[in-house]
Amino acid sequence: MKNPVNKGYELKNEDSFKVDEIVKTYKRDFDQDVSKYFNDVKIVKIYKCKKTKYRFYFPFTILGDGEFYESLSKIKKNYYHSRWEHKLALKYAKKAEKWIEIGSGNSYFLKQLISKGVFCIGLEFNQLEVDDARANGLNVEKKDFFDLSEELGKFNVVALFQVLEHMWNISIFFKKASELLEEKGKLIFSVPNSNPYLYVYDKFHTLNLPPHHMGLWDAESVKLVGKEFGFKVINCQTEKLSENELDNLFKNSKTSDLLKLNIKYGILKIIYVFTPITFKPRLSAFFRNHCLEGRNLFVVLEKL
Repeated sequence: MKNPVNKGYELKNEDSFKVDEIVKTYKRDFDQDVSKYFNDVKIVKIYKCKKTKYRFYFPFTILGDGEFYESLSKIKKNYYHSRWEHKLALKYAKKAEKWIEIGSGNSYFLKQLISKGVFCIGLEFNQLEVDDARANGLNVEKKDFFDLSEELGKFNVVALFQVLEHMWNISIFFKKASELLEEKGKLIFSVPNSNPYLYVYDKFHTLNLPPHHMGLWDAESVKLVGKEFGFKVINCQTEKLSENELDNLFKNSKTSDLLKLNIKYGILKIIYVFTPITFKPRLSAFFRNHCLEGRNLFVVLEKL
């Protein structure tokens, strides 16, 4: 097996999942049978690149296809919608710039770019979304990012939101993005913040498992992987937890599990549990603003 960041870098086997458990989880939460994506695979492993700290699921053959995402978008109606990271990304948009968005979904973000005078192209595998975008005069193609030719020219920005975690071929992606970007062009993206699992303790968070996700990112790994491919970090920030998310985190986790996975989270839960109810909102705000990481990362990398 080769490291998807750099075949010469050493890997560590961090964890494993029984495929039967993953299949049961998707059936329970989304009424989807994902067994066909695993074929003869019985165990899914998580490996970590020792140099860049990037973690990923293996084998690479367990990735979902267009049919999987079309089905998921029908079940999960808010699969692509206005996001926290969109507002941050729009701050970098300048009139007459040329952007390309990978995984443009229902074209929500493309419409925001157009309103700012940006020329933009969308790439989307869901044919229903492509047809709808074209019917509304948007430049959206059902094309693979890796197959794009130089005929499109260079871009000021390559953007993708909640997409990079679906890819296994990381080195090819970053090299292709660099090819398509102008000098000092920007790679702007968001990924789930898996630290070490989404929401810290939730190992079986359904949509953080294959065939949906292949990569597990955190702030350290996005910086180190970006550097590996000639990008410098311009911005890297974590979305803040909402009050409800913090409540759910503490209510649905065992203190012993939190102490094992991340001692800081375990200690904070103990403090929270024994805090009088009248002081909980103030304590919650303090934890969310200063102590705990949210579920998404927003990253801006600049091509050197």
